[in-house]
Amino acid sequence: MDQNDTKNKLNSFSGIHCRNETYAINDNKIYFRKAKGAFVYDYDNNKYLDFSMGAGTTIFGHSPPAITNSVKKAIDDGTIFTAPNMKAHELACKLNKLLYLDEFVFCNSGSEATSRAMRIARAYTGKRKIAVFSGGWHGGHDYGLIDDIYDQGDNSVVSPTFKSAGVPKEIMDTMLILPYNDNAAFDILEQEKGDIAAVFIEPSQGSNPRDDMKTFLDKLRKVTERHKILLCFDEIITGFRISLGGAQKYYNIDIDLATYAKTIGGGFPFGIVAGKANIMQCIGEKSVFMGGTFSANPISVTSSLSVINCLLGDTSIYQDLNTKMNYVERLINSYCKDNKIQVRISSFGSIFRFIFTDKFIRSRKERSMYELPVDTQNLFYKYLLDQGIYVGSNRINFLSTVHTMDLINEFVDKVVNSFNKLRRDGLV
Repeated sequence: MDQNDTKNKLNSFSGIHCRNETYAINDNKIYFRKAKGAFVYDYDNNKYLDFSMGAGTTIFGHSPPAITNSVKKAIDDGTIFTAPNMKAHELACKLNKLLYLDEFVFCNSGSEATSRAMRIARAYTGKRKIAVFSGGWHGGHDYGLIDDIYDQGDNSVVSPTFKSAGVPKEIMDTMLILPYNDNAAFDILEQEKGDIAAVFIEPSQGSNPRDDMKTFLDKLRKVTERHKILLCFDEIITGFRISLGGAQKYYNIDIDLATYAKTIGGGFPFGIVAGKANIMQCIGEKSVFMGGTFSANPISVTSSLSVINCLLGDTSIYQDLNTKMNYVERLINSYCKDNKIQVRISSFGSIFRFIFTDKFIRSRKERSMYELPVDTQNLFYKYLLDQGIYVGSNRINFLSTVHTMDLINEFVDKVVNSFNKLRRDGLV
């Protein structure tokens, strides 16, 4: 099948609205038909080495037999009950042993999890505002679509804006934006303390992955505790990818709430709100709605149990992933330093991204202030794609257990090739 046949076939799919009449591969509009191991395949059977890995979901690679086989078996017993099932109870018991939190709500996505956690926080405290940090991402619901204007002012000053049209402007009055990785955040919390139900923070932002947040997070815990503000770690990305206890265990910080998705779902729609028992009791006592047709779906729960069993079955997984990540970061950063290329890799565990500046940055805002032009960044990713390396549109990269050293070395070589092309173009 040639590319024209592929485009015609894709355009014939019912229910797909197309802005253009054809799908241009060179515009990065690639449709994938299969994912296996470390690779994704398009409709022309082109193979791409994948570093998006389902937005970080597939820590064991695509379609790992240990998960897919258990799911296939579970499907024969029914795909939906809309009633309690023992697998959900088993999963809750395992989570209770692995996490530092007591009770759990199962839902269908990270967005659902953060939305429900905000609802729980407001119900428990009786306060109306949720504080989040500049550069963070807490899902596609209305309360998650507020952020800072990155290219205005210094890091300590925030300028709230909506990430999407269609969000009621009144929601801005119920949210508070804090500067990330900046002590000015604590001054704002002091000023607004009487009206804040909870502070939500990614312990390592996808927009700025880093492992040096311990001091800031410890201080945030002390400030929130002093003012009876709940602290919620949004571990949609870091949960079960950094460690079995996520970033909370990595940093050893006592939090009130946490949200999980991605890795723990094993490739199926899944989300978790975890909390301390006294906080989660408000779900029953104050009639906080938590239901959903597909919540604790037996197939998603089966997949989640398989993920936990696989992680428990091989205690070397995280160490191996971290060793590979350190190798990638050392090689690429050394090459960039030696060749005066203004790009660095920044990482947290097996999560990493290219930062297009050689300056030290504290936040997404500083990243925007100092990085090379977006057109240059996009050209770099196009050069990678042309060589069969796929990076997701959010530019967050993930290693998995199926990224062998041979594949990693191939990736490094192609990254270097892409840098050399940018140097040839006079862009770095």
